[in-house]
Amino acid sequence: MKSVKIILITACLIAWASAGFSQQGRTTLNINYSVNSPMGSFEDNIVSKPSFRGWNANILHGIDDHISIGLQTGFNYYHEKFPRQVYNTKDGDISAVVTNTVQTIPLQAKLRYNLAPGAIVQPYIGAGAGGNIIMFNQYLGGFSGSSKSGFGFAVSPEAGIQIPFTRSGSSGLTIGAEYNYMPFKYADIKNLNNWGIHAGVRFPLSR
Repeated sequence: MKSVKIILITACLIAWASAGFSQQGRTTLNINYSVNSPMGSFEDNIVSKPSFRGWNANILHGIDDHISIGLQTGFNYYHEKFPRQVYNTKDGDISAVVTNTVQTIPLQAKLRYNLAPGAIVQPYIGAGAGGNIIMFNQYLGGFSGSSKSGFGFAVSPEAGIQIPFTRSGSSGLTIGAEYNYMPFKYADIKNLNNWGIHAGVRFPLSR
């Protein structure tokens, strides 16, 4: 329920930002399906499997033909269940099936640079900077083992291509990849770094 509320709040922030940007010039809404894979201590100590339950969205306002700025949000859900083992706890040894889950919701400012505006295929590079709402939970069988929630710093460099549907380039297909640097200190966990790929569509919000 908490994650649903947070997603609704971020959706409202995007709607508010789109209303403001649309008064200034060409503005686009990008909506993408994403797949993200854990790295480092995230992969070693929490979840080793990719997240196929993800999306991201951003509103970008074109400063000129090359540079766009805006806001980005999204959602990723990581989940893995481990075979039954014996675990040492403060209440004694417990034989249990451990399940780890991680939910991340980015709230970032975004900058994107179009390397070939007007081309049939337009490569781009960019970056997002801000933070992530993070919710980590570990379950021992049907019982909650440990959890931590909070807001942490995050940086997300990216690269990809845009394929316009129209001559104006205001709508089209987006395909890209990003690396997400996400410090997160808890027990043996040092970070929630991950990399991902995404694909989706871009719509104009203004002319």
